[in-house]
Amino acid sequence: LHAFQSPFWTFLLYQLVFAACASLFVYIEPVSAGSGIPEIKCFLNGIDLPRIVRVKTLLCKVMGVTFSVAAGLPVGKEGPMVHSGAVVAAGISQGRTKFWGVDTSFSKYSDFRNDREKRDFVACGAAAGVASAFNAPIGGVLFSLEEGASYWSTRLTWRAFFCAMITLGTMFTIRNFDTAFGYAEIDKLFSFGEFNSLTGEHSNFSIWELLLFGVIGCLGGLIGACFNAANEALTLWRMAKVNHSKKRRFYEVLVVSLGVSILSYAMPYVWGRCTELPSDMQDWNNQEKNLVEALVPFQCIPKKEYNEVASLIFTDADTAIKQLFHFRESGEDDSSTFSSAALFLFFFPYILMATVVYGIAVPSGLFVPSLLSGAAFGRLCGHLLHKLDHTSGTFADSGTYA
Repeated sequence: LHAFQSPFWTFLLYQLVFAACASLFVYIEPVSAGSGIPEIKCFLNGIDLPRIVRVKTLLCKVMGVTFSVAAGLPVGKEGPMVHSGAVVAAGISQGRTKFWGVDTSFSKYSDFRNDREKRDFVACGAAAGVASAFNAPIGGVLFSLEEGASYWSTRLTWRAFFCAMITLGTMFTIRNFDTAFGYAEIDKLFSFGEFNSLTGEHSNFSIWELLLFGVIGCLGGLIGACFNAANEALTLWRMAKVNHSKKRRFYEVLVVSLGVSILSYAMPYVWGRCTELPSDMQDWNNQEKNLVEALVPFQCIPKKEYNEVASLIFTDADTAIKQLFHFRESGEDDSSTFSSAALFLFFFPYILMATVVYGIAVPSGLFVPSLLSGAAFGRLCGHLLHKLDHTSGTFADSGTYA
């Protein structure tokens, strides 16, 4: 039990303090809890929820999600970014805020002070939020069009696209501020990495494997249905037992954070196996070499070994997703960066924690936990197929299945 001495208590203290800070912002403004996307959908479809697009909500959302992610909870920041973009857009359309005591009635802002313009501005803000979260301006426009607003027009399409493009350009400029003039580093923006062919100019998979991808998609849908059913039952219990009291919601966050912290620390400790770092990386690109440097040597020799489960838990979710996507494992030999047992030990506790965490009184998103759990499940399926094939290389690499 030496692993549960000083490092564990320090880890637990940090996790609890950050989770408590996140919950305090929800205590101040309850509507800042969750991702905010369902509330924005309601607003875009004619339901005016109180305080949903106020500056106070924005501040609590931004600060709260910062602490939620820092607390190591299985949550994402992308959903709250959509809500934040919508709040900023609503504030710009009105040109006033009670929180700061600012009113620009003397200017042209008063021309936008009507429900139609405010709704259109919020749609553009939601598109900007998606663009800032995933570096996808077209995806942001499609999100607002397909998932958000019921009222749309060609003019609004161009407005939303222009807003999303300006958002991406602003992010690109800020993130590359320390780069030499004339050069830009795309890696500083969010991405799933660069997907390259492992066999020269040929595809990484065969056409007949599309059937297997479809089967994995069906299994993922069933897992998602189980997640929704379990989370719905848990939400009904929270509505009856917890949500009517701010103090109970705060205490629930502390209890859940305690359980998540203990489980997150115990999983790599239970794994207890050290794997040697890949040594023959002559054919690897810079992206793969950088991902190797992100592997975590939990209870292992630094720069020589790493803990497979810890490398998925103690790294940020974006890096973990890239590792599952891009680490090579074509099934032509027995070597693997993440073994089947490690992926299994990570996947089921992680999705269980995500089920419990989503709905507590902290700002949180669900995009990244869904992507990470799905990537782990897909890589697990690919690894098992290689085992069934006795590593003869019939199936695509595990990253493709991820």
